[in-house]
Amino acid sequence: MAIQENKDLIHRFVEEIYNQKNLDNYSDFVGEEILEQGIDHMQQFFTAFPDSQTTVLDIFGEGEKVVARLLVQGTNKGAFAGQPPTGKKVEFVSIRIYRVGENKIIESWAMQDQLGLMQQLGFVRTVGDVNWATEVEED
Repeated sequence: MAIQENKDLIHRFVEEIYNQKNLDNYSDFVGEEILEQGIDHMQQFFTAFPDSQTTVLDIFGEGEKVVARLLVQGTNKGAFAGQPPTGKKVEFVSIRIYRVGENKIIESWAMQDQLGLMQQLGFVRTVGDVNWATEVEED
């Protein structure tokens, strides 16, 4: 496939799966190798952030690989990371590398700002939240 066709596939995947949440069409975009794991992950995320929207900020292609920098925004309305819903709005960046073969995603790797997401949800304190003079335990 041409690089532009691979990039177009990723754009369609983000719109139909991430934004429209049409998991019935997931197998149209993803190869058998990663199908089941991907659907489970997406269902969990959509349960936790049902209004999530993803924007493609940048997209690059080389050979059979496409790299996309994505902005994900949503409201935590369902359980996430073993925690109850917070009702907080969040946004984080995810960088994904996709390998495309026969017009489907056959491998995918992701690096996203999990720490930033957990801080926005209130699951992790930031350094600025800690009063080091009173909260550090003494031996």
